[in-house]
Amino acid sequence: MGDRIKRGDVEAVFEAFGNGGWAVLRHSKAAQGAPADQVGSHGAIRPFQPWDGQHLCAEDWHVILIADIEGGDTSFSEHDAKEIMSTITVTFTLDGAVLTTNRTAIKRFLNPELFGLEEAYYFQEGRVMSPDDLTVGQHQLNCRMTAAGVVVFDGGIQFTVDPAGGAACL
Repeated sequence: MGDRIKRGDVEAVFEAFGNGGWAVLRHSKAAQGAPADQVGSHGAIRPFQPWDGQHLCAEDWHVILIADIEGGDTSFSEHDAKEIMSTITVTFTLDGAVLTTNRTAIKRFLNPELFGLEEAYYFQEGRVMSPDDLTVGQHQLNCRMTAAGVVVFDGGIQFTVDPAGGAACL
């Protein structure tokens, strides 16, 4: 398992993508080792088009997750973010079964310009998945996010877990 994605890799993506991950990416030309989750790296599975259809390795750890980023101009505060985020509910289903998830603490997002903001905060919600948690084969992941009872995101992807020795494991 020398180059396999390990538990620490996916935990870093889950906990540090929006602050430590962006700090590394903004100040380095290499993403290797950064808690970033570009498609196909570091084990992230997000319910968005770039992740749809991806092949994953059964030997790797993964994290199913979504981030919420709230922000505004320089007057936007952590208190403002917490007020908005307290109304948000996230539900993941994997192959029709509801996943139990965890939510990270609310943290400053270190690349607010990416979304046209001056100040931003984020949390991620998701679940770290061991190699035993995802069976070999095709899977359907759906995610619904509501804010104050209003659906703000409803989407899904399909992905395939390849067996040891399969294409995604080479």
